[in-house]
Amino acid sequence: MAKNTLKEQAYSIIKENIINCTYAPSSFLVESELMQQVGASRTPIREALNKLEQENLVRILPKRGVLVCDITMGTLNEVYEVRRLVEPYIVREYGCRLDEEALRREYEQVEQSAQLPTGMQLHRVDNDLHQMLLNVSGNSYLRAMMDNIYGHNNRIRVFSGMKVAERRSDTCKEHLEILRLLLERDYERAAQAMLTHLENSKQTAVRALLAAGTPSRT
Repeated sequence: MAKNTLKEQAYSIIKENIINCTYAPSSFLVESELMQQVGASRTPIREALNKLEQENLVRILPKRGVLVCDITMGTLNEVYEVRRLVEPYIVREYGCRLDEEALRREYEQVEQSAQLPTGMQLHRVDNDLHQMLLNVSGNSYLRAMMDNIYGHNNRIRVFSGMKVAERRSDTCKEHLEILRLLLERDYERAAQAMLTHLENSKQTAVRALLAAGTPSRT
């Protein structure tokens, strides 16, 4: 297998395990164990870890090892600050590029997800809406930045054990309102609806992290 392919494979596996908290926050990763788990040699593992350090998911500490970054209230605040600045802008600037049929399909999926007994479908639909808006921008730098932010956001969600039931009804209503305004081509009001959605989502995440006993340090 090519070196770059091994590096990307190692990166994807390790990142997924960090985001789903298989590798717990504040734990140390052992290079030899990663090599065995991933099935790669030392070089691809180290290259993958360097990339993950750039994304603030690990810290490489000389003579100590690789530390999985903690999740704090500061992490949450920074993630949502970026989302509040960027996502309403995307709606406002690029909403006109969205395909009407795709919007209608998304609207139907959100309606259906509200009736399901578990939150997995709602999480997927939630991610789908934000990814759809991001992809339509056509800005590769913006996509790279926000893919990293969404990874951190999902990690917070998993770590805190955030209960989707608390937000199921409100999340669906907020998404439907955003989609309705996008279908009406009222991009300014859709951007404001997105901002409201993010502010409400943040408050739920804050409560979940506090309940999980998350430290407040940055």
